[in-house]
Amino acid sequence: MKIAILSTNIEQVPPVGYGGTELIVHLLTESLVEKGHDVTLFAPATSITKARHVACVNKPLRLDDTIPMRRWQAYDIITMQTLAKMQNEFDIIHNHMGYQALPFLNYFKTKVVSTLHNPIRDYCAPIYFYYGNLPYVAISNSYKEKNYPEKLNYVDVIYNGIDINLFPLKTNLNPQYFLFIGRICQDKGTAIAINIARKLNIPLKIAGKVDVSDLEYFNTLVKPYLNSTIEYIGEVNHAEKIALYNNAIAVLYPIAFAEPFGLVMVESLATGTPVLAFNQGSVSEILEDGITGIVANTEAQIIEKFPLLEKINKDTLRRRVIDKFTKEKMIDNYLKLYFKLLN
Repeated sequence: MKIAILSTNIEQVPPVGYGGTELIVHLLTESLVEKGHDVTLFAPATSITKARHVACVNKPLRLDDTIPMRRWQAYDIITMQTLAKMQNEFDIIHNHMGYQALPFLNYFKTKVVSTLHNPIRDYCAPIYFYYGNLPYVAISNSYKEKNYPEKLNYVDVIYNGIDINLFPLKTNLNPQYFLFIGRICQDKGTAIAINIARKLNIPLKIAGKVDVSDLEYFNTLVKPYLNSTIEYIGEVNHAEKIALYNNAIAVLYPIAFAEPFGLVMVESLATGTPVLAFNQGSVSEILEDGITGIVANTEAQIIEKFPLLEKINKDTLRRRVIDKFTKEKMIDNYLKLYFKLLN
């Protein structure tokens, strides 16, 4: 099968640090190549892939100081113009870029499908409604339920998956701290994680990026509380992330929005590290309360239920990922969908 995979221009594939969407694009692309498919990846020039590679930006836009954010969408349009000229080379085009691609995809003769990785916000909802006839994939049942199932043509729900071999089971039997890993912002609940750690008197390590739009949040609600026990370490690479999971008591995940999926939860479980999360979005699809972590609605509930962690077995956490959230299961489901759309 000849497949075009359309990624974002914001991060490279695979991402160096933050970039959940781009990590999924990487796993999908490389796995399809390994299975013998003819794959073309549209992604920044710094991306690393065994697929045929088409780049319309020299490096990820988020890391290119010479290109202001107001110009980013111009490069998305240029990418889509390039894809439009090449569309007849493919059996199917798989969009991970987002709504920017939809006006082009709507007029392509080649079969298309779009995986939706981010919540549909008010500012872009009219675009999705206008192109609601196009086929879409939700990455959790919660995502589908909360993102206009009556207006969009959802053709499948396919969970994200990870390469479990890259997430070894933890060996540290005496973990020392809580871990918060992800974007530093209100949606992800960084400040709430700090509150939980302080109330339980357990050190906290915070790893992740701070976007320009979240600087005020960081400077107001995070930075004033940093000290020897509440530590911000910035973005981390894969090896650093594994070390953080290995030494963590648990990952704090007190999100304040309907999380579409949450790769951090799956990665953490794969290493045998439980997750303490607010019951938002896909959380209850990934975590089993009292079995693979703690699912709660408030800070007080997480603190009250914290002693339950002593009964959680790390092998049970990893088994949860093997059963539901591996890259192999993800790839098989996408291939079934491709064939269904083509036939």
